Amino acid sequence: MIVKLGGYGYSSNTYLILDKENILIDPGAGEYTEKILEEIETYTTNIDLIINTHCHYDHCSSNYILEEIFGCPTAINDREVKHLKLGDEVTVSYLFGKKLTPPKDIIPLSEIKLDFLEIIETPGHTYGSISIIYKDSLITGDTLFKYGVGRTDFPTGNFNQLKNSILKLEKIFYEKNLKFILPGHGEIGDKRAFIYAKNIL
Repeated sequence: MIVKLGGYGYSSNTYLILDKENILIDPGAGEYTEKILEEIETYTTNIDLIINTHCHYDHCSSNYILEEIFGCPTAINDREVKHLKLGDEVTVSYLFGKKLTPPKDIIPLSEIKLDFLEIIETPGHTYGSISIIYKDSLITGDTLFKYGVGRTDFPTGNFNQLKNSILKLEKIFYEKNLKFILPGHGEIGDKRAFIYAKNIL
């Protein structure tokens, strides 16, 4: 089971996966943690792991608070572990006038094995951006939205990489007969998201 949570203000969408383990994807901005926690607690009192699709402040600044509550580690692409640990400019916390407080327990994604999730590297928005397949859904972070694509003018962003990542996701989406695009912001999409994206790219 997967549930869409959050999306308050500038904070990212959050996805709660309830399966063999309970996985929280992109808990969002720290300012909205209390609201996210209320939503989580309507489904479960346990989170086993947080996964960030990338290290931007609006996706991961509540990690450390939820880590304290649930005692769970955070996993992120190996390339972005150092940025999350340091809370440096790659997290773009400066855009929000904030300082990112990192979680204490950060695990490189390469060390995580979950047989009910598939991790896909989709660089472009950041060089460590990932997408995640869960059942018939594709969680895309800020790589692909219902009506558009992620920005590439932030640190480590790359337009050509983003374009290639979206073409890669489109191929996977059809090969695996997926149905839903679960983006980092905005509404849930479907296969038409690729049409909108390619019109932009």
